[in-house]
Amino acid sequence: MHRRVVFVDSSVIITALLSSRGASFYILNNCYYRLRLCINEYVLSEIKEICSTKFKKNKGLISQLFLLIGLAQIEILPNPPRLSVQKLFGSISRNDAPILVSALENCDYLLTLDKEFLNDKVTMVARKKRLIILTPKEFLDIIK
Repeated sequence: MHRRVVFVDSSVIITALLSSRGASFYILNNCYYRLRLCINEYVLSEIKEICSTKFKKNKGLISQLFLLIGLAQIEILPNPPRLSVQKLFGSISRNDAPILVSALENCDYLLTLDKEFLNDKVTMVARKKRLIILTPKEFLDIIK
């Protein structure tokens, strides 16, 4: 059976780290065995940066992050080539382009809470590569 390959945006992982309720937490903690979950090095770096700046009072968050990565068996992909990222600058912000490229090249789905990924330009690019971009709740409705 084909396991769906799902790229998980930093917004989803941070939400799952901060709350044990909701679709982000549920997917990462209860559905990982049915899915192949992925992030890239860029997302990992972004999450660590956010945890150490915005949530620096929550001392155990980085430890929880690595525990979650291990338990949910999240695969860390290498960052995409710079040229591939630059090609998407007209469709999405520079900060989100490395995420979109990795998802386009490696995954069936991209889960995000970031509205920029859900705009018409980005969804049109995704559709051409057969990538489906959803919120965690929308994805959960599909796989349940």
